[in-house]
Amino acid sequence: RLLFVRMISAMLRRSGGDAGAVMFEAYRHIVSDTNQARRSYMLDLLESVRHDYVHGGYT
Repeated sequence: RLLFVRMISAMLRRSGGDAGAVMFEAYRHIVSDTNQARRSYMLDLLESVRHDYVHGGYT
């Protein structure tokens, strides 16, 4: 999981775009999911990506 989080975070850093907008759009899609278990897992994953992105992969 850590490798996956780091990979997504690195891709956001290298994209040169608005990472906040990308993460917000992902959040919107996640919260609209009707499967509670999947939604919970994906929100946790998104939070891990956000944390890794903010701290530059040094967490």
